[in-house]
Amino acid sequence: MLMYNPILAADGYRDRRRRVLEQMDANSVAVVAGAPEENGLKLFRQANDFYYLCGVESPQSYLLFDTRNNTTTLFLPHQSETERDNSGEIPSVETADKVIAASGVDEVLGVEKLASRLERVARIYTPFREGAASMTSWDTHIAGRIGRFSDPWDGTLDRFAHFIELLRKRYPIADIVDLAPILNDMRVVKDAHEIDLLRRSGKLTARALIEAIKSTREGVYEYQLAAVLDYVYMSHGARGRAYNAIMASGANAWHGHYAANSSVLKNGELMLGDCAPDYRYYASDITRMWPVNGSYTDEQRQLYGFMVDFHKAYLEEIKPGLTDEEIRLTVAARMKKIASATKWKRPSFERAAQWSLDFPYHMSHPVGLACHDDGHYRGKPLVPGVVLALDPQIRLPEEKMYLRVEDTIVVTENGVENFTEDAPLELDEIEALMKEDGLLQAFPADAFPLIPLC
Repeated sequence: MLMYNPILAADGYRDRRRRVLEQMDANSVAVVAGAPEENGLKLFRQANDFYYLCGVESPQSYLLFDTRNNTTTLFLPHQSETERDNSGEIPSVETADKVIAASGVDEVLGVEKLASRLERVARIYTPFREGAASMTSWDTHIAGRIGRFSDPWDGTLDRFAHFIELLRKRYPIADIVDLAPILNDMRVVKDAHEIDLLRRSGKLTARALIEAIKSTREGVYEYQLAAVLDYVYMSHGARGRAYNAIMASGANAWHGHYAANSSVLKNGELMLGDCAPDYRYYASDITRMWPVNGSYTDEQRQLYGFMVDFHKAYLEEIKPGLTDEEIRLTVAARMKKIASATKWKRPSFERAAQWSLDFPYHMSHPVGLACHDDGHYRGKPLVPGVVLALDPQIRLPEEKMYLRVEDTIVVTENGVENFTEDAPLELDEIEALMKEDGLLQAFPADAFPLIPLC
């Protein structure tokens, strides 16, 4: 079936495609490949670029832009009656009328018809990147590609790189050009429909993290807190996680992208929670740190409190028209005064505070269809509609300590809107929240043996 999107109608997708056509050269076409068929039992999720442009969920599909007649055509697989009876209706040639009505494309044809539309064209645009989809983003694809190419028994191309190779072989006269820069500039500034979905995703992110904080007790396993997140996500309409949750207790927090979630929570440790749902294709990003026993130690309160103050300073200083570096320098000047006036409990704390003043990336990655979304905002004046993760952090290498606090924000006409602000930020509010019981207390797992994950 088509992905039901009550926010964006066919006219919205049509407008996005019009903007792509306007930036292409004359006598050119662009073709965007959708995600491949799943070869396991996972729920199919469309590639982000493809979904952004038409909203159609069907594997092995292609979207063609043609500047010669300013039209867009979807090339979809066929679905037999037997296949439809077995797994339900999907967007296909056989449901062309429904697809056109929902997506606003001009025409729907079978995939076998695509080749003829690419002949005698001077230029063919296509994204020069692997299409991010379920729990993936541009950086995870780069890491996967490096892994494949460094393996002497692998080196295989992904579907999208193979598609580019086929275009060059089959249409040697055509100039094959990267479409990604056009899509990046569009996707980094979110429209009203995307902002609404990101706002919903942010509220769901905060709600899930609140439940995980309430469920935290000594003796609980990290994976149990991750399970709490999953329950809240899926019971509120998300398809699952945007990425593997980071539920890192104690020393595990030193690893910035810890993923095992296999340790038991111990008294005196800090818990780092970093998570987000995949809500109608839109992600979010949040991090909070809280004490396993419900009370911050004086040292924890000093370090994490400094990062919370850092975070609040950024929330006050981010405004349209300023670059990320201009904002960083302003915030660093504010926080330098606080750092200088603080009687640090250890010399290493003071050195770490200076490191955080110099660190250039507290304003982190864009957020959208992926947690680490496509597009670039650095070095340019911010404009309303840019959505990013605000992620001030501090490191103490000598002690293998790492702390951060993170929210997903959108730049507005006057400052920012914090999509994940429902999750408590102040340390006293977090301690008060931890006095409440959470899902794990309401539904204890005592009937089952709790063992570390392998």
